[in-house]
Amino acid sequence: MELKSYQKEALRALEDFLHRVGAYEKDLPNFLDQAFREVAARYMENPPPYLEPKGLEGIPYVCFRIPTGGGKTLLAAHALAPARRFLGQDAPMVVWLTPTEAIRTQTLKALKDTRHPYRQALEQALGQVRVMDLQEALALPPGDVGAVALVMVATLQAFRVEETEGRKVYEENGHLMGVFDLLAGSVPEDKLAPPEGIGRYSLANLLRIMRPIVVVDEAHNARTPLSFDTLARLEPGVILEFTATPREDSNVLFAATAHELHREGMIKLPIELVVLKDQEAVLQATMAKQKELEALAQRGREYLRPIVLIQAEPRRGGDPYTWEKVRAFLLERGVREEEVVVSVGERDDLTGQDLLSPSSPVRYVITVDKLKEGWDCPFAYVLASVRPLKSPTAIEQVLGRVLRMPGARPKEQEALNKAYAFTVSENFWEAAETLREALVLEGFERYEAERAVRTVGLGLEERIHLEASPSPLALAPLGPKVEYDPKVRVLVIKEPLNPSERAVLRQALAEKDRQKLPHTVRTPSEEGRVLEVPLLAWHGEPLEVEHFLEEGWSLAGRDAHLDFVPQPLGERGEIGLDGGRVRIARLERLDQAGRLFGSHVGWTLDSLALWLDRHIPHPDLPQEETLPFIYRALGELLGRGFTLEDLVAEKRQLRNLLEAKIRGHREAAQKEAFQRLLKDTPPNLGTITLRLEGDYFPPNPYRGAYDFQKHFFPVIADLQDGTEEFQCARLLDGLEEVEFWVRNYPTWRHAFRLPYPGGNFFPDFLARLRDGTLLVLEYKGKHLAHTPETYEKEAVGQLWAQKTGNLFLMVRTLDGLNAIYQAVRR
Repeated sequence: MELKSYQKEALRALEDFLHRVGAYEKDLPNFLDQAFREVAARYMENPPPYLEPKGLEGIPYVCFRIPTGGGKTLLAAHALAPARRFLGQDAPMVVWLTPTEAIRTQTLKALKDTRHPYRQALEQALGQVRVMDLQEALALPPGDVGAVALVMVATLQAFRVEETEGRKVYEENGHLMGVFDLLAGSVPEDKLAPPEGIGRYSLANLLRIMRPIVVVDEAHNARTPLSFDTLARLEPGVILEFTATPREDSNVLFAATAHELHREGMIKLPIELVVLKDQEAVLQATMAKQKELEALAQRGREYLRPIVLIQAEPRRGGDPYTWEKVRAFLLERGVREEEVVVSVGERDDLTGQDLLSPSSPVRYVITVDKLKEGWDCPFAYVLASVRPLKSPTAIEQVLGRVLRMPGARPKEQEALNKAYAFTVSENFWEAAETLREALVLEGFERYEAERAVRTVGLGLEERIHLEASPSPLALAPLGPKVEYDPKVRVLVIKEPLNPSERAVLRQALAEKDRQKLPHTVRTPSEEGRVLEVPLLAWHGEPLEVEHFLEEGWSLAGRDAHLDFVPQPLGERGEIGLDGGRVRIARLERLDQAGRLFGSHVGWTLDSLALWLDRHIPHPDLPQEETLPFIYRALGELLGRGFTLEDLVAEKRQLRNLLEAKIRGHREAAQKEAFQRLLKDTPPNLGTITLRLEGDYFPPNPYRGAYDFQKHFFPVIADLQDGTEEFQCARLLDGLEEVEFWVRNYPTWRHAFRLPYPGGNFFPDFLARLRDGTLLVLEYKGKHLAHTPETYEKEAVGQLWAQKTGNLFLMVRTLDGLNAIYQAVRR
């Protein structure tokens, strides 16, 4: 199964983080914080400091925030590849922890099925692999350990010593004695001895020695002090969390947005909400919507049968609208009995049902609170609740079931790319706000949740539920166009506002309410206009950094000296009595795991060179280039008096050093090629057109008070009032010569980019002038105004301007803003 772009970006973030950890861990006492902040800064403003839970100091421990429906399990399987490379283990152990028994059973089944995409991702990441439950792990045959990658799937509760099953993990286990006999030849006795509370021949001790990769699924359900204690006992090498709703103290390295999932066809958005006065009206409207969607689905090429999830009232006092009443209503109106299933209490008609099969007749699923955990059906399109939506937690689990997109790809009929909700309520705005709160529980950012729920049937008035009441005096200039009811905190915009009135309203609202303000003036993108921007191209495709070296490059003649310092196992724990002690101890444990099972027995110089070549990524260099370089590096080390056994025992360190060396030579070659490109402008360099339209969903939208008038999209990415970039944006917005402009941001699918030796460069602003000329603008503050990187970016920007006949401007400090006037009024 092909990874989506945000999943690929998450893996790049992990790879980069672990590479930086390996590069910094010997020299920086705060190496994890440094690596984390450098990578996280690409995806968020001012990333928080890296937090090290007690007992897990020095262990790479990061979280990936993926909203519901985003493919967390597939991403987790692929993430094992960079983790394995970081640990330098050919056949690592993986502990895969799930929040519940139902999810454990579902995950174990998928990972064991060789036809399932999850299992195929596992094999791609780890090579030969054996997947097992905890009972199988307790009887692990010696021949498997170190020969194949081992993935143990369990609940976190199963590793808690207080639980019956957990005690078995920590107790002496005669089945594992053969494994420890094998270890005895490779691991010093003091390393085999377990800490207090763990049996010598126990599974926990084996994991502790092997430094497992730990995957925590839906970690917010598991992360408590007790959970950290449990994880610390396993002494993992790397911990990876995957969740929709991380806690504030998570080390979130990468966060996907709901709109990224929607753009990739993973989830349905927006959710159209209809609120009606009584239960039967809700059911009648729901039935009509199901028939409408099914008719549309039949026009498409793929099989799709839209399903309705109905939440009935629980059997409590009064006269509740129970599941029996819902079912009777549907049958009385012509729905066939086999089209309705019930999942309430002990009754679960879903068991054994394959709802995606064309032979399944099911169109309605009735529940009360929750559907069984692990149940998933992308055919679910409509959520109907015959009870008022008052609690987001009561609706959250069922709402998540209607968000997933069938086939994880957009549909031809636009109506089939949306989800639908029908509910009964006297208070429409309370229902809408409850739905939005439930989306936040599903991993949406609040601003995304605000835009994801679209209310239907409200006429021309715009109604907004505010979190803070505005001053009557501040609203007074808007006269009869705007009304506010302080009792329910609802603002009603009765007539369209002109730009100055809109600015007054924005000033009157609290910052957290401004993002809810509807757009009364349609932006160019909302009018269906497209901004076309030329990109630099190489042989008809976008120019990338990799193209700089398309003609090839060589390691021949380049320096192969490595700063190699072996530290024998057993001595490293004594190095340093200061704050660096924990770091050195962690390195010792990692190397210990990499040296197991006679890892330096039977090795030759050739087998070591081949191992290193296989574990160093070099897609741009053939083995004919890399192997001679590796032999030169190894030969130089042998010439300095190191033995082959020294080199094999430290092959993880050697791999890191060689990878860094080759990366450095690659960057140098790219800089050389970049200078040739600027100087010679080869004939293969051309342009192609990038169309900027549609899906502009920035992760950090502007929420300030200034009312921009000329931005191409209704929201603006990553601006804060008063900043230097804000001053640039305001100047562009106010220039008569500017027709419209766009705030460019790196994670946008259509982001404008220019390659330079350091990677891709994403200029801050694009503007179209009224004469049709494009202006690309990059702002650099004083601290970055004259760095080598800034000059490289400026050079490729001027190359773009020369090739396309447009304007590129590098503005250095606010004093340079006059250059913008001069450029547009040339």
